[in-house]
Amino acid sequence: MQQTALQIIPTAKKERAKKSQLLAVIKKKKEILAKLVIKTEMLRVNLEMAKQEYMVKVGNLFLKDNQLDLEIIRLQNIIKLIDEGFTYEEAVNKIAKTYYAQQIELEREKQKAAEEEKIFMKREEHKSEFAGDIKKVWKKLIARFHPDLVQDSSEKKKRDTIMKEINKAYQEGDYERLVKIEQDHLADRETSIDNLEDILLRVMNEINEQTNIYAELKESEWHDWMIKIEKAKKKTVNIFADTERNLLNDIVAKFDVLKYLKAQILQKDKKVTVL
Repeated sequence: MQQTALQIIPTAKKERAKKSQLLAVIKKKKEILAKLVIKTEMLRVNLEMAKQEYMVKVGNLFLKDNQLDLEIIRLQNIIKLIDEGFTYEEAVNKIAKTYYAQQIELEREKQKAAEEEKIFMKREEHKSEFAGDIKKVWKKLIARFHPDLVQDSSEKKKRDTIMKEINKAYQEGDYERLVKIEQDHLADRETSIDNLEDILLRVMNEINEQTNIYAELKESEWHDWMIKIEKAKKKTVNIFADTERNLLNDIVAKFDVLKYLKAQILQKDKKVTVL
């Protein structure tokens, strides 16, 4: 049966009303999502910055301490093999594969620590410049460019690249770079999707996802460190002083252990000249 003109008009009105309602709900939900995304992204980056400060102050000492532990164990195993009848060279070759993977992992950690130190030092250089404005610009850019605020996959990918650039500039305290990023991308526009019900469902799912991510970030070990660092700075206290002192004492003691183990190897295998 064909619809009459009188039947079509009420249907069109209902569709417009439904579309208007959906748009209103989507707008409200997107506002909620935007606030959640800003809060989550700011916490995530602040945790990264706390980790960077930790690595600069004591993390490198922990890496050195771990490296000494590894070397002590290696020399102890070499001594054990020499006692079993192997020469020093044979013992070294026999355990080389065992320690190769651990050395590679340690090198990766050292490279990572060096990168974090580089970012931290840049932030320290810019610390006094634009201190009040940089966070405002950063929040504005998160609200404008965060990939979780859109549904289109190609737009998400593009925004992910921009957000990495934004967060790097913020972590380095580079206010001028943040302003330039904003100006460079003023022409960008969000890709729209026709199906409003699908948009609403995706936004609701993203709100749940952001809520879960935020909760997980708060459970992170770096969240505790972030709070401790912030409190210590307000009181102008060096929160890392005791840890740094203990690590330095431990490192000195381990150097003595290494010296003793090397002397033992030289005694046991007279052909060894350099360790």
